[in-house]
Amino acid sequence: MRAAKVLPCDLGGAQSDKNSGSAIINMKRAVDILLVEDSVGDAELAVAALKARSLGDKMVHFVDGDEVLDFICANSWSANWKAESAPRLILLDLNLTRMGGLEVLQQLKVRDQTRPIPVVVFTGSHDEKEMLESYRLGANSYVVKPADAKRYAQLVGDIAYYWLMVNHSFH
Repeated sequence: MRAAKVLPCDLGGAQSDKNSGSAIINMKRAVDILLVEDSVGDAELAVAALKARSLGDKMVHFVDGDEVLDFICANSWSANWKAESAPRLILLDLNLTRMGGLEVLQQLKVRDQTRPIPVVVFTGSHDEKEMLESYRLGANSYVVKPADAKRYAQLVGDIAYYWLMVNHSFH
């Protein structure tokens, strides 16, 4: 197994691309779900599905891998990090602009503080190599997005329900 290259963590704060549409929230309130999805349609469907099941109140959407790492770096990798302020679930698409989902996954799982955060790879790819690499890097689950919008929404809600309501997390 090769060693992961750890990217430097700029603790100056989470800065978002002004054109990304990402929400930046005050971390005094914990985030339950980080949705990392560059498809506007998929993200809107996921957000609606989570809100319909009352699971989307504490969610932040990012369209790019760089943004999610900046956000987590500013809030989780700092010296005053507390486990209870970490996200309870990350839904991660692999095919992102700039930094891809596999690199995001690698950066999350190489650090002791972020390794326990459940990461569900939620992608349109049926590629076996990507699936194996996702699990090798520490993904907790690999789920292929259904093409049908109703099944997609049901699956997003089921995934979030399991990780937030059924699973016993490290928090």
